Amino acid sequence: MKYLKIVLGVVVIALAVVVLSLPITTTPGVFIFGNPSVAPENWSDTSSILETKVRVPGIIPRVVIIWFVEIDNDFYIVGENDSGWISMLGNGGPIHMRIEDSTYPLLATIVSSGIDEILQAWEVKYIKDYPDFFNTSAVVGFLDDSSVYRLTRM
Repeated sequence: MKYLKIVLGVVVIALAVVVLSLPITTTPGVFIFGNPSVAPENWSDTSSILETKVRVPGIIPRVVIIWFVEIDNDFYIVGENDSGWISMLGNGGPIHMRIEDSTYPLLATIVSSGIDEILQAWEVKYIKDYPDFFNTSAVVGFLDDSSVYRLTRM
């Protein structure tokens, strides 16, 4: 009976650690899961996929749930500069991105030109599902202090 209680306690603690390590809305996690896959030459249509998971490596990696847009067969993501995953990524580097059940290794590169086109495509994709965000000053404050990254195949 004593061993059963100890085992049950260890299982409960392990489950709590796993749950706390998963990304939940704006709270980052550690695990991305998905089937490791090679990025295809041409991405299938992702316009109906609203969120993806991105894993930034580190001593303790960060996994965030984030919006993305595809332009000319590359993905683009936007993140606030004061977020932990952006500070870990800096000007760019290798990341993993999960789309549906597949996880792809990609290279994130900070974008310094053509940002208006990217943000316009981003808004077109998300405005109908998130009108409160785009129809308030929240979007301006977010974009004023954010970085845009292009995600390409490695």
